[in-house]
Amino acid sequence: MRPRKSTAILVTAWVSTFVLYLFVKPAEPSTSGPQWPSLVSVVDSVPLPTP
Repeated sequence: MRPRKSTAILVTAWVSTFVLYLFVKPAEPSTSGPQWPSLVSVVDSVPLPTP
């Protein structure tokens, strides 16, 4: 039993998207290296100018 042409196209598109994601996904953050402060803590530490 062969899959329909549309099913084969959808499966191929899904698999190729997954393979592309594996190549471009961001690296896992390491917990052993230096940690940068989060954006929220940086924004909270900046004083607002007085009008």
